[in-house]
Amino acid sequence: MQLSSAPITHTDTAWLALSVPLWLTVAAALGATLLMRHELLAVLSTLLAQRSAERAADAALVWSPPVATPGQLLAAALASALAVTAGVTLLAPVSVAVALSPPAALVAIWIALRLLEARYIAGLERALPGAVGRLGGYLRGGASFQAAIERVIADTPPGPLQAEWSFLAERLAAPLSGGGRATPAQAVAALASQTPSRRHAVLLEHIEVALGQPHDVLARRVSAASAALLAAEQRRSQTETELAQMRYSGIAIGLSGTVMCIYLALTQPDRVARAYQGALGLVAGLAVAAALVAPIVAGVLLARADDADY
Repeated sequence: MQLSSAPITHTDTAWLALSVPLWLTVAAALGATLLMRHELLAVLSTLLAQRSAERAADAALVWSPPVATPGQLLAAALASALAVTAGVTLLAPVSVAVALSPPAALVAIWIALRLLEARYIAGLERALPGAVGRLGGYLRGGASFQAAIERVIADTPPGPLQAEWSFLAERLAAPLSGGGRATPAQAVAALASQTPSRRHAVLLEHIEVALGQPHDVLARRVSAASAALLAAEQRRSQTETELAQMRYSGIAIGLSGTVMCIYLALTQPDRVARAYQGALGLVAGLAVAAALVAPIVAGVLLARADDADY
């Protein structure tokens, strides 16, 4: 980045003058985000709500899982936009960096949503076997489905599963927008179609079918589901342990390549700057970054074990 064609006379302090456009761009982005934070948060809230509203059968049964807050997504988008702006400015003009920052913000929102959803699902599925076991015990003791759900909710610590089952308990016999009241099967089906956990959805679909049968059959099916969930959790834990080496290998390869690139950038900054300057250098830099991240991503993804059949 150059402000003029005049030669640089004081190279040790030239970065102060050359970085002025970058700092002005960063200040403008922060100021715009501060001024429009309410509108941006409202847009992100609508985005989160629409993900569930599209799958709900009735407006009264819409459930928006607390996977992420609008503030978390806004922070991820802003951090990504600023990082891309600062990074690209080292290789290309500020105008290119500004043009690339909105797509980077959208990608950051998508990645943050996926990561937070994965954490939400993991927390939900960790609590699921124990909660279903207690639910089956209460049903075998003669409690109704609603009473059993409410007792399990009271015993469950705050978390994703408690939030989802609290929604279920609140929507039992709730008035529907089309008239009438929601039956337990309708409320369970609504939650099954909106929960982000595939394993939880499979369980709820079984319960939906069992709710149309006698109480003793419901209790036996829930107890059988509890035993199967425990067995599936043991299988998944064993599989993840066996695949852990793949994850560690991918992380080690990716980090070793990253450390080498950082070392070269610190010891030979002039050559690195010449190698990655211009539009072609930007493409090459993105390709190198993707190659460094690919082993880490592949190791983590290939080491995941998903077992929803139980």
